[in-house]
Amino acid sequence: MTDNYLIVGDDEYVRDREITKLKDSLLSADERDLNFSAHFSSDLSGLMNALGTMPFLSDKRMVLLKDPENIPEGSLEGIIRYLSNPADATVFVIAANASFKKSKFYKQFSLLTKVIEADRPAPGTMKKWVKGFFKKENIDISDEAVDLIVELKGNDTTAVRSELEKLACYSAGENIALTDVEMLVGRSVTEEVFKLVDAINTADAAWAARILEDLYDQKKQPTEIIGYLGWYVRIIQKIKLLSSRGSGENEIVSELGYSTGYARRLISQARKYSNEKIKQWVSLLLATDHEIKGGIKKPSLAMDMLISRFLSDQAVS
Repeated sequence: MTDNYLIVGDDEYVRDREITKLKDSLLSADERDLNFSAHFSSDLSGLMNALGTMPFLSDKRMVLLKDPENIPEGSLEGIIRYLSNPADATVFVIAANASFKKSKFYKQFSLLTKVIEADRPAPGTMKKWVKGFFKKENIDISDEAVDLIVELKGNDTTAVRSELEKLACYSAGENIALTDVEMLVGRSVTEEVFKLVDAINTADAAWAARILEDLYDQKKQPTEIIGYLGWYVRIIQKIKLLSSRGSGENEIVSELGYSTGYARRLISQARKYSNEKIKQWVSLLLATDHEIKGGIKKPSLAMDMLISRFLSDQAVS
């Protein structure tokens, strides 16, 4: 097996981490400027020239291709020909998203390289990773806070890492509680989620579509939006449970731990939902999350269908 690698999967953070590990293991800091190059599908001539270039004052040269899924089939055949007889001093690293596995050439690539999987982690693995991050920072974080981070941000390690760094700075070394995550991680889109729910409650499809576009413009992914909607539904469930047990509005406000105005807004919205409606929302959210993560539907299509179902159910209720 030659020293050529295929890093494949939808987790950009993991792909970049594996690329960095390979680069660090092959080249010293002084060697990288002249012996490392990165290429995209738009620069195939540059890629092939780099693959044929000998290392300079180094034993190895590393050449990176970042988006093979966008390369025409004819050009992929040219890369396969290179991999069948690669240069001994060149380490060729191909970083692809999971869609590359559907290419008819994937099997040939996998046989001619060392494959490194870069799939997004399962929720349990992500929670361990979050705990490990804060352990290294000597910061305590509650299990409930960890659960909410993963619920809100999903298994996108790049997005989760960004939020963890913000939380670490915010905590200043103190413990991180559930309310810290709710206020810091969820703060940027909480108002948008309220608007989206309002649009659904009024069966206003055009308004809902505009809000979704706003969320996409903020670089929010469909799985993230589902996470925020899931958080919202969970809070509504908690309010209805407290209310069913006889708790008054002031008691519920105190139990939620939010500002009075924020909590009263949630309580007001909770009154609009029957228990059956909440169960229906939970079922739809779980099904859509499964369809996206299982590759059954494209994320944007699955999200559009989810909102459409919410709107149609609201219109007839």
